[in-house]
Formats: sequence, C-alpha cells, structure tokens
Amino acid sequence: MKRSRLPCGQKKSCCRAEQPQGRNSNPTHHQRGRRLAMAGLLMTILATCVVSSHAQFVNRSVARWSVRNDMYGGRWHAPVQYGAGGYYPYGGQTAYGNAVRAQAELTMAQGRAAQSQAIANENSEKARKQYIENKARYEELRREQRGIIEARKAKEREAQRQRAASRKPKAPTDLYPRLAIDQLDRTTGDIVWPKCLTGKTFDEDRQRIESSVQFIAQHGPDQRSAGIIDETAKKMKKNMSDVMKQFGFQSYSDARKFLSSLSVEGYYAMEEL
Repeated sequence: MKRSRLPCGQKKSCCRAEQPQGRNSNPTHHQRGRRLAMAGLLMTILATCVVSSHAQFVNRSVARWSVRNDMYGGRWHAPVQYGAGGYYPYGGQTAYGNAVRAQAELTMAQGRAAQSQAIANENSEKARKQYIENKARYEELRREQRGIIEARKAKEREAQRQRAASRKPKAPTDLYPRLAIDQLDRTTGDIVWPKCLTGKTFDEDRQRIESSVQFIAQHGPDQRSAGIIDETAKKMKKNMSDVMKQFGFQSYSDARKFLSSLSVEGYYAMEEL
C-alpha cells in the first residue's frame, strides 16, 4: 500500500501542529537556564578551589612549624588540620597536606635516627678509648709488678749467698756420732761388725776398712785413709738391699747407723792431732 505524499508545505505545518507545548519551548528561556546552571557550576568549582588552597596553605604552615619545633628541641604535638569541611585532627583533607605531613614525619624520624646513631657512635668511641687506656694501664701495672717481684727475688738470692758465705761449713764429724769403744778398738784397729754385715757380700769392703783403720792405729791418721774408710762405708750402705729381707728392719737400721759413724772415724782421728 503506497503512502500518499503531501506537498512539502502541508507536511511541515502538520509536524509543527503535533509538537507538545512545554515550559522550555521558548528558545530564549532555554538558553538562559543553561547559562545559569553553568554559572552555578563554575561558582561551586571556584569555591572548592579556594577552600582547598587555603587548607593546603594551613597544612604546609603547620607542618613547617612542627618540623622546626622538633629540630630546636620542642616536643611534637599532633596539630589540628584544616580541610575543606572544617577542622579535622591528625590528618589533612587534601593530598598535598597529607604528603607534606608524611614528609615532615619522615624527616623527623630520619633526624632522630641520625641523632641516635651519632650518640651510639660517640659512646662506642668512648668505650674503645677507655678499653685502650685500661689495657695500657694493665700492661704497665704488670711490668711494674714483675719488676718488683724480680727485685725481691734478687734480694732474697743475695741474702742467701751472704748467709751461705758467712756460714761455717759442716765438718764430716758434725754429721754422725763417733763409734763406741766396744764397737771399735782405736789402739789395735779391731772392729766389731754387726752380724748382718759379716756375710760374704761384704768381705772385700770389710777388709779395706779394717786395713785402713789398722794403718791409722799404727801410723796415725791421714787424709787418704780417712777417704778410703768414708768411701767404702758409703758403698756398703748402698749394697744393703738384702739385709732387710734376711734380718729385718731393726738390724738394717742399726747396721746403717754403724756404717755412718764408721765413715767419719778417719776424720775424728785427724781432729785429735
């Protein structure tokens, strides 16, 4: 079915007749409303920018005061931050204010850390210096003490040498008593030997001592005879290991006393001259 075509003038008049009649149908009123809306939006944006700028200035000033106050020994007091909506504690209402506050706190933390590190380094240096001084003093005291000890020992050694030089040397006769008359006849040179010393082990030693004693009785004492008697008697004492097993401890002890007195008999005879 074909749509009927109307003349161009008639179609336009019909379209205009069918449009609704609203309150903004007047082009003049519509443009005026748009201008008013745009003006309100611009005023709102301008007010927001002014308030934000003022808040940034206040936040920046407070942050600078806080940093200076902390640097010059003051205490940190969290300031009240001013933002677009009023006063808000412990925080800004703009990104710039928060950034400035964070940078200020970071700077203060770095300053405290640097100050603590400087104090720690100073204390460490003082401790090291004190340790070096104490060690040097300890070494000095050790040297002084060692010198005092060495000087005291040298003095004691010198005193011992002086006492030894002034001391009269002991004679062989000062060590052991002389034999009794019933043990040795000094006129004939006869010796009464203990029973434990009459064995074959001591035959040769007995003969040497008896011949020396008889020589002294006949010709008088001399250094050679006294030395033979002393040396042989000491030799017999060293060879008495089997005497204790055969005759017991008492016989062994009596035989050693006898030989000790017999060893100095030649020196006693020399002192009588």
